[in-house]
Amino acid sequence: MKAKRDTNANILVWLTVQSLVIILASFLSFVFVIFSSRYLYGSEGPATLGYAFGTILPLCALLGALNYFLSKNTMKYVTILTDAIKRVSQGDFDVRLDEKQSVLSEVHKDFNKMCAELREVQMLRSDFINSYSHEFKTPITSINGFARLLLEQETTEEERRQYLQIIADESARLADLANSTILLSKLDCQEIVVNKTIYSLDEQLRECAILLSREWSDKSISFTGDLAEVQYNGNAEMMKQLWLNLLSNAIKFTPPQGEIVVTLRKEGNNAVVQVADTGPGMSEEVAAHIFERYYQGDKSHKKQGLGLGLSIAKRIADLCGGRITVNSTVNEGSIFTVILPFD
Repeated sequence: MKAKRDTNANILVWLTVQSLVIILASFLSFVFVIFSSRYLYGSEGPATLGYAFGTILPLCALLGALNYFLSKNTMKYVTILTDAIKRVSQGDFDVRLDEKQSVLSEVHKDFNKMCAELREVQMLRSDFINSYSHEFKTPITSINGFARLLLEQETTEEERRQYLQIIADESARLADLANSTILLSKLDCQEIVVNKTIYSLDEQLRECAILLSREWSDKSISFTGDLAEVQYNGNAEMMKQLWLNLLSNAIKFTPPQGEIVVTLRKEGNNAVVQVADTGPGMSEEVAAHIFERYYQGDKSHKKQGLGLGLSIAKRIADLCGGRITVNSTVNEGSIFTVILPFD
């Protein structure tokens, strides 16, 4: 509290000294003019000098008093602002300043906007840490548990293979989580799409389907495509990640002997890609949050996935100036639609 008073006093003293310097400089300028006039006009000089001391000095005193009052009034607003800044530095992002009753209204508006943004970042950071910790903890606990079973008890060859397979699967899941989180973090820091090239969007979709052919063929899924020829100007590697995430999501939730249909067409100045599956579908409530990070929806969606694939797909679509939506019916399937504008 004492340090705060000392700081305010120092600022007030500085403003007062500044005012006195301005007044003194003004007075000396007047004196210079007076003596110059005496040198030029002779006998009129003393009368003019007397006028200066009799009139200018009281005027300077009045200006000084007014300047002091204004400085002190300004100090009130400066003190409010410095107190608010101190609270923010201590982690209080809920502080707000009056935007209407202050001569610093524009500064207060910017300050309040900054606090709101910092509060949002704090909430996102907290949610990220909680979700990330939970997602990491699950596979680590599983790996640790089955590794101990292998070390501490006699197991049959079949049990041994089963435990090792679980450890391998959970290790892969852990690596996938780390890679997805790093990718999403990089995309969050990116504002524009760089390294654009013109390439065949339909050929890229075919390539992604081939890359995932083992996954959908192992489940005997009918995988078909209706792809128009489309040339697209974008970052090919980034877009490839979008399609792989969407197709992987469809494969995960489509049951054996199910069906996935991928379509590509032009609509006006847009390329429209749809991925339709015959999976379990989702409710409107789940669909409203499906692109949020780590969101896994109901029990049918918690069994697989990390809740990051669709978040990455949405972020890429946003960076391209496009959008991604989902239309889903429970027990019938889902249709994910990506709309990308042509440059």
